[in-house]
Order: sequence, then structure tokens, then C-alpha cells
Amino acid sequence: MSVKRRLFFSNMLMLIMPIVLMALTSIIFVFIYTGITGIRDVHSLKYGDVFFKRMDDVDALAAKWDSSAALAEFEADIDRFNQKHKGIGITLSLYAGQHLVYPASLQEGQPSEMVLSQKNNFMLVTDSLAVYRVKAGEYALVMADSNFTIYNRDEYQQRIYVAGVMFLTLIIVVLATNWALTKFVFRSIMNPIDTLVYGVHQLRDGNLTYRIHYNKKDEFAGVCAEFNEMAQRLFVMVNERQKDETNRRELIAGISHDLRTPLTSIKAYLEGIEKGVASTPQMQKKYFDIIKSKTGSLEHIINQLFLFSKLDIGEFPLHLERVRIGEELQGTITVFAAEYEHKGLEIQVENRIQEAEVFIDIVQFRNVIQNILENSLKYKNKDKAKVSIVCFEGEHQVEIRLADNGPGVSDQDLEKLFDVFYRSDASRKKPDLGSGLGLAISSKLIERLGGSIRAKHADSGGLAIIIKLPKYMETGGISGEENTDH
Repeated sequence: MSVKRRLFFSNMLMLIMPIVLMALTSIIFVFIYTGITGIRDVHSLKYGDVFFKRMDDVDALAAKWDSSAALAEFEADIDRFNQKHKGIGITLSLYAGQHLVYPASLQEGQPSEMVLSQKNNFMLVTDSLAVYRVKAGEYALVMADSNFTIYNRDEYQQRIYVAGVMFLTLIIVVLATNWALTKFVFRSIMNPIDTLVYGVHQLRDGNLTYRIHYNKKDEFAGVCAEFNEMAQRLFVMVNERQKDETNRRELIAGISHDLRTPLTSIKAYLEGIEKGVASTPQMQKKYFDIIKSKTGSLEHIINQLFLFSKLDIGEFPLHLERVRIGEELQGTITVFAAEYEHKGLEIQVENRIQEAEVFIDIVQFRNVIQNILENSLKYKNKDKAKVSIVCFEGEHQVEIRLADNGPGVSDQDLEKLFDVFYRSDASRKKPDLGSGLGLAISSKLIERLGGSIRAKHADSGGLAIIIKLPKYMETGGISGEENTDH
């Protein structure tokens, strides 16, 4: 149940429950008060409706008497009436006009002149007594109740007591209902909040894998889902930051090592020339050629670093052209084939693409192919290695697969192959195998062209690099890139 519904039902119950419970309480008090339970029966017989019942008796006496009735008969009936009600404050007397006829005197309950002066039946209730006058022939019967107002006072006090009890009951019912409903709603709000607070503390303490499992369908379900998404993003961000920090350290270490190695060689050969170790012109030429070669290596590393940094921040310009990828790949391999054949790397091409076109920078695309071929050449473990290139098209992409028959790499190395300065030669004891920037640059270039690149194990046991590029007719080129400097 949602919190909104809980609040709605809580407010409704806050109105309904006190009314229902108060109605039940009132009914119980009414039952008690009216004598249904028998608690008030004796009190009612003694005081309650006696006066009004005796009015009927007095009316009967008045109807029985006529003008011919003897006064002695009146007196006998009055004596019997007064004797019957002796002790409860009700007396009956006979008047002729405003003069008392019988009994000779009244101890209490003397009616007022206003009552005696009435010609018709009359009843008067005052603060001191209740009086009822009824005509009986030429006389008037007057019944007085000196305890009537005392009973009314008791009745009033009893009603005040009942009202007080009912008011206190209402307060208790309202407070109890409010406490129960508040606890009902409060628990549905505080429990999820406590769960969220605990989750926040887990993230604060570094447990970024903590997730909230919340199964209720209320407003907090969305909050918990957002919390889990935030935690996941934090987890990814922290991992990426740690990875970037590791890459930065490896980059610095790689740059330092790969620059120091040729610099050390240059320094050594210069010292040899300076100290006269290269005493003959032939030795000096050899030393200068080595220095020139090492200087070229330094220049190549610096140029590669510059290219990678530009690609990494998206500031390297690409000159995009619409080309038939099959023909371009065939032409590129034709240019490289003889050179790599001489170095011991045979290249075989199988072109399954007819008319498919892509939008690429031709120069940088050739650099990507050359970087992959250089990687196969550097790590070949045979005198004559082979690279098979297969190019075919799918519905939306073209795929270029370059597979060699070299030693291959481990599963762990496959994931890191395109990291900057990464080499499967972890100790970097073979600087002649390159700087480790070639595949990283290739990955950045393919991404800039809107494609993807990945590595896998080749069927021949070596390494396979798979490049996918979007077909021009399907995508209209790379989104956001024009055939200009980018």
C-alpha cells in the first residue's frame, strides 16, 4: 500500500473510529441510564416517575368524586393516598378556593396562590417543589412533591457525570486511535527511511556493492531504485577512476622506460665517441648510425604519444572520405605486402565485399592496418609468419578480420590489449617490441570513425583483431562528423 493511501485511510479512520466508538459508548450509557440493564430500576421506583404516575391516581379520584360526595369520603381517600406515599415527599390535600379543607395543616409543600387560583387542571414546577391541581366537583385536589426537585438535581448531577465520563471516553478513544494510526503510518515511512539511511552509510563507508532490496509498491520503491542506480554509477565511476589512475601510472612508467632506453643508448655511444672508443671512421659511422636510429625511435615514440593524446581529447583532425572499403583494403595490402614479405610476414587477403562503402580517413585507416601488422610482425615466433585478412559485409556494418599464426595472448591479456603502453611483455625487457601505443591508437581511431575493434583468439592459435565499421548507405557517415578537418 502506498504512503498516500495509508495517510488517506488513516485520516478517514481518525474521523470514523471515534464516531463509531463514541456511538457504542453512548448506547451503553443510554441502556444503563434508561434501566434496560436493571441498574437504575430501584432508583426509578423510588423517585423517577412516581409523581407523574400519581397524577393519574389523582385524576381518577377527582373523576370519582362529584358534588354530592360526602366530605368524609374525600378525607378517607386522601388519608389512604397520603399514607401510601408517606416518606417520599408526596402529599394530597383538598382545597375550597384558596382555603385548605383537609388535612387541617401541611408540614411542607404548601402550594402557591397562583396554583390555587387556577380554575382548570394545572401543574407547576419550581425550585422547591412540584404541584399538581385538578378540579374535583366544587373542590380542588392538590398534589405536592417536595422531593421532585431533589430528584431532578440528582438526575442533573448524574447526567453531568455521564457527560463527563463520555467526554473522557471520547478523548481516550481519539488519543488511542491517533496513537494506533500514527504508529501504522509512521512505521510505513520510518522503516524505508531507516533502510535508505543504512544504505547511505554503507556507501559512505566504501561498500559500493551494497544494494537495497525493497519489494513494496509504494513511493519509496522509486527512491530505492534510484539509490541502487546511484550506487551502481558510483561503483562504475570509482572503478573507472581507479583504472584511470592505474593507466596514468602505467603511462608514466611506460613513457619513462621507453624514453630512457634509447636515451641511455645514445648517451653510451656519444661517450664512446668522446672517449675515442670509436677510433676508426668505420666505427664512428656505425656509432652515428646507431645514434640516428635511437633518435628516430625517440621521435617515433613522441609522435605516437602526441597522436594518442590528441585522439584521447578529441582534437585530432580526421579527413573523412567516402570509399569502397574492399578496394581500399586491397590497395593498402598491395602497398604493404612486399615490405612485410621481406620481413618474414606473409599477408593473405580474402575480399568478400563488392560495393559496400564507408566513411573513413584513408591515411589513418592505413595506419590502423599497419599497426596491427606491426604487432603481428613483432610477436611472431616463426621465421615465416602469416596474417590472413578477411573482409565481408553485414546488414549494417562491414567487418575486417586480421588473424595471425603467432603465439597469441592469454585471456587476461585480451582484455588489456588496447590499453595504452600495454605489452604482454609485462617486464618490458624487450623494448625492441615497440612502445605499446600502436593498438591503443588504433582503438581510438576506429572509435572516432564510429566503429569498434576487439581482439580474440584466432583459430590458428594466434591473435585475431576484428574491426567493424558502419556502412555509409546505412548511416550516412559518422554522426556529427563532416568531410572536413575534425
